[in-house]
Formats: sequence, C-alpha cells, structure tokens
Amino acid sequence: MRSVGRAHAVGRLTAADARAVLDVNVIGVIRTTTAFLPLLRRSDDPVIVNVSSGMGSLALTHDPARAESRVVVPLYTASKAALTMLTTQYAKGLEGIRVNAADPGYTATDLNGHSGHQTVTEGTDAIVALATEEPGAGTGRFVSRDGEMSWS
Repeated sequence: MRSVGRAHAVGRLTAADARAVLDVNVIGVIRTTTAFLPLLRRSDDPVIVNVSSGMGSLALTHDPARAESRVVVPLYTASKAALTMLTTQYAKGLEGIRVNAADPGYTATDLNGHSGHQTVTEGTDAIVALATEEPGAGTGRFVSRDGEMSWS
C-alpha cells in the first residue's frame, strides 16, 4: 500500500489507494469521535477540532490565485472535502459539542517533504485557537491562522 500522503496519478488511482486515504482522514475521525463522545459529554465545554485543508475546498481549488488550484492530489483533496462535510454534520448533530475544522495551511511537514512555507507552530495556530476558545464559541466553522474561511 502506498503512503497516505503521496500524490497518486489520476489515471492510476485504485480502490485500495482511496480506502487507505479515507481510512485515515475520514473513517479515523469517525472512530475517534465516537470513542471520545462519552468523555466529551461529561465536559463543561466539549470541543472537537478536525484538521481539514483548503485543499478540500471547491472555491480554493478553482481559484487560480491560490496555490490549492495548482495541486493535483485527488484522494487527499476528496478526503478533506469529506472531512469538512463531516464536520458540518457533527456540528449540527452533536448538540452541546462545539465541532469546527482547522486548515493548517501549507506547513513544512513530512507529508510534503518539508516544502511548506509555514513552520509547524504556524500551522497549528488555528487548531490551538479553536481548541482553547472561550466556552460558547461558535460551531461549524472552518478556520485558518488568518481567520474564518468559507466552506465552499
């Protein structure tokens, strides 16, 4: 099985490739959320922060001014689009639990051979901000280190 982070040539995608990526980026989130729900429900201010990506945004991947429009990684982008939708559904369906998604941006990690222009600390800014917000902050949001983003 190929690495979850590698780009797959569009004409060579397999069901096994898709299963591997979706298992981590979508099914893994479902497993983790389900496992933690009993603990989250005991919290005074339960929060779920999913790590999505602008790569899963239809608008950003079609905007020629954005780097996301120049990358072809069909399985990764499809998995992040699915995760973003899953986040909106959890935000609507898990009453009393704040569920948001963060876009870390193009961060230098092993996933991209450390080619990202942001440090890991910069990439975690939105994640930490969402996780540490004051009680009662909004749910169903998509946030980058620069602020709220459109889901489209």
